[in-house]
Amino acid sequence: MASNRKKGSRKLPVFVVAVVALAAVIVGGMTFFTGGTPATKPYVVPTAPVPTDSVSQSLAAFQGKVVILDFWATWCPPCRMEIPGFVSLQNKYRDRGLEIVGASLDPVTAQGRPEAVAPFMKQLGINYTVFMVNNGQAMQGYDTREGIPTTYIIDRQGKIVSRHVGYQSEAAFENEIKALL
Repeated sequence: MASNRKKGSRKLPVFVVAVVALAAVIVGGMTFFTGGTPATKPYVVPTAPVPTDSVSQSLAAFQGKVVILDFWATWCPPCRMEIPGFVSLQNKYRDRGLEIVGASLDPVTAQGRPEAVAPFMKQLGINYTVFMVNNGQAMQGYDTREGIPTTYIIDRQGKIVSRHVGYQSEAAFENEIKALL
């Protein structure tokens, strides 16, 4: 009987090793065929602005997507009015290839921190990337001299399709991006 227990106890670890090995092969294969990232990778809601010295270079991360690029500031009432619409559009169309990107023009403190922006993002539930424009050179290629908000619609090829100065409704942006998605 003691020998039967030894055989049985040896079979259990072999079985466990076989199951673990099979699971590793399946997971490894899934990772290989999905480009090394899990298919259900959750979107992480940004909680703070991302400093940038070049908005154009930073936008390269969104290549192949339709981008609504919004230059704004926390102290700007029309900018504040547009943000809930951007949050809604990001929720509706992220899975279809839309990226909303905010470019905050709020002043940076002497310590290099955008004190007002992170709490503002949390307060308004901003669910999209926000760049913190560090200097005027960072905005090269984008004109905000007529005022803010200034919003650019950029197609999947990276071409600016349109530019809007001042408040625009969520519906206006939605009608414009639908054809690009």
